[in-house]
Amino acid sequence: MFGLFHKMQSSAGAIAARLAPRRFAEREDGTVTAFAIMMFVLMVCASGIAIDVMRYETQRTQLQYTLDRAVLAAASLTQPYDPEGVVRDYFSIAGIEGYRLDVRVDQGLNFRRVHAYAELEVRSLFMRMFGVRVMTSPAFGAAEERVRRIEVSMVLDISGSMGDNNRMTNMRPAAREFVTEVLNANDNVNNELLVSVSIVPYNGRVNGGDLIESVFAFDDVHTQSNCARFSSADFATTAIDPSVPIRRLSHWDRYGEDSDRAFRDPHCQTDEYAAILPWEYREEALHDHINSLNAGGWTAIDVGMNWAVGLLDPAANPALNGLIASGDVHSYLSDRPAPFRDGDMNTTLDDETIKVVVLMTDGANTNQYDLRDVWDDEGRYVGYREGYAPVFYNEDNDQYSVWWEAQGQFWIPEEHPRTASGRWRSQPDGGWSIYGMTADEFEVARANAYDPSEATDGRVLLWADLWGAYTAEYIAEEYFEEPARASGNWTFHNEVADNASYLFAGNTQADNNLRAICDAANAAGIIVFSIGFEAPSGGQEVMRYCASSDAHYYDVDGIEISQAFASIARTINQLRLIQ
Repeated sequence: MFGLFHKMQSSAGAIAARLAPRRFAEREDGTVTAFAIMMFVLMVCASGIAIDVMRYETQRTQLQYTLDRAVLAAASLTQPYDPEGVVRDYFSIAGIEGYRLDVRVDQGLNFRRVHAYAELEVRSLFMRMFGVRVMTSPAFGAAEERVRRIEVSMVLDISGSMGDNNRMTNMRPAAREFVTEVLNANDNVNNELLVSVSIVPYNGRVNGGDLIESVFAFDDVHTQSNCARFSSADFATTAIDPSVPIRRLSHWDRYGEDSDRAFRDPHCQTDEYAAILPWEYREEALHDHINSLNAGGWTAIDVGMNWAVGLLDPAANPALNGLIASGDVHSYLSDRPAPFRDGDMNTTLDDETIKVVVLMTDGANTNQYDLRDVWDDEGRYVGYREGYAPVFYNEDNDQYSVWWEAQGQFWIPEEHPRTASGRWRSQPDGGWSIYGMTADEFEVARANAYDPSEATDGRVLLWADLWGAYTAEYIAEEYFEEPARASGNWTFHNEVADNASYLFAGNTQADNNLRAICDAANAAGIIVFSIGFEAPSGGQEVMRYCASSDAHYYDVDGIEISQAFASIARTINQLRLIQ
């Protein structure tokens, strides 16, 4: 029995021995510990990698932040130090060491562009276990400051209505503050004259003044004053060619108060009041000119705008250099007016120079006056502006003779031309010989056949001399009314009386001229700001039309004129500075 039990026990042990490996393999106790150890190792590795990455990103962020600040400071045109040295100083102050730095600087007269690349090695603490011993953190930065040159033309209304409602009083300080603001750019470390300003005051005309007359060609009909008369074609282009003679407004007096109707009030002023002040950079000179302006006269916005645009057109460069030669303009401005496209990309946004017109009015265009040119039915010039007038004067006996075309004879007044008495003659008083011509020569060329070198006691008056001595009404009455009465032909007198002899542009034509020059300016890339200062609807309409966009037009009342000029100045400065 015992043997049988022993035998059975032995068999069970053998079976158990054979089953032991299977049980060990199938047992699950202890597997969590192994997984935990494996996960722990992985977490340690991941945390180590995260720490290395965080260190890397912290260094990279600091590097990029420092580089961004450094290139901005280095690109500033107001700092006088070496741009690369400025960048390295920023890294030193930030406590960054062991970096590699590449700085490239591109700069010119009015810009500085700084590109910089930096990199810093970060030694890993944990990633080296995976073969990554060093990580390189890069940073790239670029900054540019470009101070663009500015050419400004201010077109200021000084017509009679500017004396109403304190408009002139409000306009002067606003214009002065504008000048001060835009000239701030000239206060720079390099003392560069980046901004120049021209002031073009206007009423029913624009006084070119002595400076403009000295460098722009004017016709030689007279030399008493320098107001320009532009044709419709002149408003279709931005250029005023200094070498092409500009037609002067005639030197004449539409009105007269003296009993003898002597010349007294020239249509274009003969002094420097309200003259154009071109290409100026001195704040005091510009302020003084603005302070000198007063209200008076009609309104010719188109003429003011034409001059303003012409002073921005590069065609005016010879005129500017003429004023440099005379010492009236600073030599630094010799390359102005700059070309309309002077940037690398041939686009307005990249231009080195921006050109601005600030155009303001409190009114609307009115009639403009000058003496007319008249030709007879045979195409011969008969007046009234240039050449010889049909008035002969015998110095020997102080006697005038007036050729009357309709009568085909000379009217020779008696002792006083105001009397209705007189006589018709086939030749002027004193005979042809004293005037240096023959009857046949006169027949062919009329008074223009007169040769002063051949005359003795007689002379033929120039229209310019006649208008420069008496008022228009006096000339009509004294020289033409009596023969008109005697002949029944009142043509000349009627023309003078109803303005037909000297009205050359009504308000509609002036508005068309203004639109034309504004179109030309905007097409050329000139930025036009316009201000309707308590202006009527007609004035507001053309001001809106001229503005480069709706945002460039200001409709203001009272002291708002100051806000308008200030806003324009701020906008110009934003255009000037690109960073």
